[in-house]
Parts: sequence; structure tokens; C-alpha cells
Amino acid sequence: MSRYLFISLFSLALMACGGKPVHTPKPRGYFKLSVPQADYKNYVTDCPFHFHYSTHAEVKPYSHGGVPNPCWFDIQYAGLHATLHCSYDKVNNNLKSFIDDSQALVYKHVIKSSGIEERLIINEEARVYGTLYNIMGDPATPYQFYLTDSIHHFFRGALYFDYKPNYDSLKPILDFLKQDVDYMIQTFEWK
Repeated sequence: MSRYLFISLFSLALMACGGKPVHTPKPRGYFKLSVPQADYKNYVTDCPFHFHYSTHAEVKPYSHGGVPNPCWFDIQYAGLHATLHCSYDKVNNNLKSFIDDSQALVYKHVIKSSGIEERLIINEEARVYGTLYNIMGDPATPYQFYLTDSIHHFFRGALYFDYKPNYDSLKPILDFLKQDVDYMIQTFEWK
């Protein structure tokens, strides 16, 4: 009896091994991304602020509808398919409203994020104060900030990509852009 069981199992094993080979799909791969060397130039206009931004980026006027404001603009990284949307408004007893609106825009992304890190910005010498938000995970805008002098000025920035975000594949680009935004904030001054 055991001999028939052994022959049956052996025959079944041989039949299972025969036939067409089973193919498993390869996991999705990503291109190796390389980022340029960081280099900066000064942004000076008639707006009441100036800062340094990447030489690999181009400043373009805000063009997303509405009344054009000369102090609203986009810093576009064409080669990296990313844009830093920037806006400026004068404070007129409405600073709390501006800050609340900025925080609301950040926390809209909590659904897609795995966490939000907040970093206070305090530059007493330049009278620049604010908060920088690092939104982790796969949000539409992983890096946002606002800057103010607490009396007259309010400046806001939000980084967007021109494609569906995927943190794993964007990490080198995101690290490069975070460095640029951090340098922009460090060199930001009111006129």
C-alpha cells in the first residue's frame, strides 16, 4: 500500500513539474535620478522682500487665474518637473487669518500623509518668522512654509510636482528641492 502511495505521489510531483514554466512579473523599477549641483542667485523685484533661489529654476508670474498680483509668482524647476508656488500679502490686522489659512492648506494633506513635521523659523536679525511644514508620505505638496514679520508682511510657499507623487521614487529630487527651499528661507529678508 505504501508503495502505491509513493508511486502516486511521485507521479503527481512529476506532472506538477512538467508543463509551461510559471513567470512572475518583475517589480516596477524607477529611473536613477540625478540632481544638479546647488547654486543660487538673488531674487530682487519691486516686492517688499528678496531672497536667493536656485540657478536651475526660473521665476514666472503667477498665472492661475484671478487678478494678477506682481508679488505672486512660481519658481519652476523645469528639469525636475516641480514648482514652488509663492504668494505675498500685506498684513492689515489679519495675520491670524493668514496663518490659519496656511495651516488649513497644510492639514488638508493629512489624509495622504504619514505625518507632518513642523519647524519654527526665527531669524531675529532679519525679522523673519514662520513655520516650515514637511509633509511625509505621498501628498500633493510635500513642503510648505509661511514667513512673516508679524506686523506688515506675509509670504507663503508650497512645493508641487507635475506628476503623481511617489515618495520612494522622488526622494533624491525632494531632498534637493528641500535644500533649495531651506536656503531660500535662510536668505529671505524684508526690504
